[in-house]
Amino acid sequence: MSRARVLVKLLYLLASCSPTETTAATPANVPADSQPATPAEVPATPPPEAPTVTAPAETPDPLRFLRSPPAGFVDLRTALPGACFDIRYHTSNNFVGAPLPGYGAPGAWMLEAPADALQRVNVQLQEQGLTLLIYDSYRPFRGTSAMVAWAKRTDQVFLLDNGYIARRSGHNHGHTVDLTIAKVETCEPIDMGTLWDVLDERSHTRNATGIPLENRLLLKRLMSEQGFKPYSKEWWHFQFAMEGSKPRDVPYGCQEPDEGAWTHPNGWEVSSWVPPSEVPNGPCLSSSSAPSP
Repeated sequence: MSRARVLVKLLYLLASCSPTETTAATPANVPADSQPATPAEVPATPPPEAPTVTAPAETPDPLRFLRSPPAGFVDLRTALPGACFDIRYHTSNNFVGAPLPGYGAPGAWMLEAPADALQRVNVQLQEQGLTLLIYDSYRPFRGTSAMVAWAKRTDQVFLLDNGYIARRSGHNHGHTVDLTIAKVETCEPIDMGTLWDVLDERSHTRNATGIPLENRLLLKRLMSEQGFKPYSKEWWHFQFAMEGSKPRDVPYGCQEPDEGAWTHPNGWEVSSWVPPSEVPNGPCLSSSSAPSP
């Protein structure tokens, strides 16, 4: 064999032993950019955002605009622990259908002696799982005047003549109270046969039967034992027997006109007059937050 042929054969053998690079084939008819991405190319899923929680709006406390009681008076919310309060003349939920002047805040004051007597009644009730529910206590004289004006403009003067609305009330003195008995846990009033402030003979204390009559007589007995005089035409109305008091016109609301400064609106006894839906009020100033003489 010639040297040249040997050299060619050696080169052929060397070429057949070299490593061959392979390339992964792309399947036919599949675009390259549609191939599955490698794990490194999969975009990360962002964590879910926390839900936005909006805190419920707080209901303003209507007592924040309450004056301090006048000298000789006490706040029943302090004097009657565990008692319930539903001061209707601060709202439109009353027979007038509007808040009464003097009730810019839902306060409940009484003179000290009747307040102490009420506490004794409340202690007896709470031993039975019950409590007092106060609807009205001291009433500024302007509030009584508004009731009288309502009776005149609605042509219901007979309510004045028949003793359901007073032209001058013991409430103005701070020794008279409108109340009922309620359950301690819920402040739900027990059955008295009628709602409070039903101004007709259905509310006469004795004009009931069964459970409502029993409940009326229970309230009457407990209140009478502590020095309160019941009113036969209104099962809820009690006046403490005392002398030397005087009518007052100190309003409950901090920024209502002070005693002696209030005047009634013009024309409020006319049928077309519409009472305001709320009594203007605002934060207490130093003069209104201090106890009135």
